[in-house]
Amino acid sequence: NTEPHMRRLDGYVLRHLLVAFAFFALILTGVIWLGQAVPLIDTVVSSGNSLLLFLLFSLYVLPLVLMIVLPLAAFAGALYGLNKLYGDSELVVMMAAGQSPFALARPLLVYAMIAMMLTSAVTIWMIPWGERRISQGRAEIQSELAGALIREGQFLHPTPGLTIFLHEASGAGRMEGLFLHDERDPEAPVTYSAARAVFLKDGDQARLVMSDGIALTFSESRRLLARVQFDEFTYDLSDLVNQMPNIRIRPESYMLPALLAPTPEMLENDRYALGDFLAVGHEKIILGLNALLMPMMALGVMLTGSYQRRGFARRMGVAIVLGVALATAGVVAKSLTQGSAAFWPSFYIAPSLALLLTVALLRRAARPRMARA
Repeated sequence: NTEPHMRRLDGYVLRHLLVAFAFFALILTGVIWLGQAVPLIDTVVSSGNSLLLFLLFSLYVLPLVLMIVLPLAAFAGALYGLNKLYGDSELVVMMAAGQSPFALARPLLVYAMIAMMLTSAVTIWMIPWGERRISQGRAEIQSELAGALIREGQFLHPTPGLTIFLHEASGAGRMEGLFLHDERDPEAPVTYSAARAVFLKDGDQARLVMSDGIALTFSESRRLLARVQFDEFTYDLSDLVNQMPNIRIRPESYMLPALLAPTPEMLENDRYALGDFLAVGHEKIILGLNALLMPMMALGVMLTGSYQRRGFARRMGVAIVLGVALATAGVVAKSLTQGSAAFWPSFYIAPSLALLLTVALLRRAARPRMARA
């Protein structure tokens, strides 16, 4: 009646692994999310939008973070959990009680399948949702002319030939220290400088009302610089109101079936080719496979060899090198496929080798026990 006992052992090992996985996932998500969120601060906050919109953007970018984090956390959690169980002699006791390496692989396999399903859910469903939300949000922000203009300490170019610099901004579209250079008409460029300005928008009409400033115009033919001082001057920006930004849809925005078989409409662009779509599609599959294979490969490496009281730093080092090599192979395959769509099968070379290596390591770890039997 060993089956309930085996289930308890499997559950005990699985709990240790899941706790380690959750810990590493939380830590890595926080670190990588900060790097992804910093550009959003400039996009959202500097455009005059609320902190709530920044939090929404942070939620939309979270799937991109989890895509990187989950396979790494699964690998790190497996290494940490196995090292702790091995270091505390718990795995040694289990094997002495009759547990074979393949039996010990059962909880690892369940753990790896959980990591694979989470990673696949993020890459296949959550990332397209987040990418489309981010693209729409950025387009809405950039299409708000007031938000695009009111950015302190930056030279802005809302349209070719128009340059705006703002020293300070306050609420309700009010500005201090405005510089505006308009050379959309090369024959008559005009430079405006105003102590104060306010942006007013009503429907399709937009005005920039400048106060206490000067306007400079230069005539190339007459070689004459004209200077006009004004108390108040209204500059028309209506032609910019309806200029919607070009929304660039990245391959990550599409679902997996569309990426593996791009439609003619998807290929009708001057930025992304067939290889770009195939690279992203197969990358989504490979990331899920890596989340499955890395923990199993870690188990195979950790069980190879005899028990050592000094620890298993060498084995962990070997496992880390193999894990890095597997992840790097995916990056190389993506680069090759982006260059030429015919290279997409290269994605599956490293996972196939990792699977064969894992089975070989587990068989090698079990061989002395079978020989003694």
